[in-house]
Amino acid sequence: MKAIVKYSFMFAALSTTAFAAGTGEHHEPSIADLTYPAINFIVLAGFLVWKLKKPMKDMFDKKAEDILSLMNSAAEKSKAAQERLNTLQTKMKNLDSEVAKIKSDYEADAVQFAKNQTNETLATISRVKRDLENKLDGERNEIIDQMNQDLINKVIENTQQTIRANGDMKNRATQKIVSELR
Repeated sequence: MKAIVKYSFMFAALSTTAFAAGTGEHHEPSIADLTYPAINFIVLAGFLVWKLKKPMKDMFDKKAEDILSLMNSAAEKSKAAQERLNTLQTKMKNLDSEVAKIKSDYEADAVQFAKNQTNETLATISRVKRDLENKLDGERNEIIDQMNQDLINKVIENTQQTIRANGDMKNRATQKIVSELR
């Protein structure tokens, strides 16, 4: 193969020089004048095809693989998008029932919240009422005890004044105390 290329180049070179060294007369152009350039072109094109065939094939194979992987990726994304579209369309079809369900859930939650709030409020009121009654009972008992103590102190004070003021009572009280001590 190398020999063919080598001889082709030599033939092309010699033919162009032989053509250029012509008689020098005036020559009318014809289709035959394109023979040598056509041969040159065929030799050059053959050489380029022979040399560039493998790299071009590799490049095109790589491009084909890239395009194939890109197409596969696009197909997968298209399939995923179609599934998502179908899911969203199903949800949109069921939108009225979903809205009704959400409203009913909201209303049920609101009723339950109001019921719980009422129960908590009543429990808090009863606890506060019970605490208040206990506090009032405690304060009432404390005031009664203090009033009883004040009354006893007042009675004792009045009794002491009466005994001090009357000498006969003073003597009897002294005798009674002494007799109790014996």
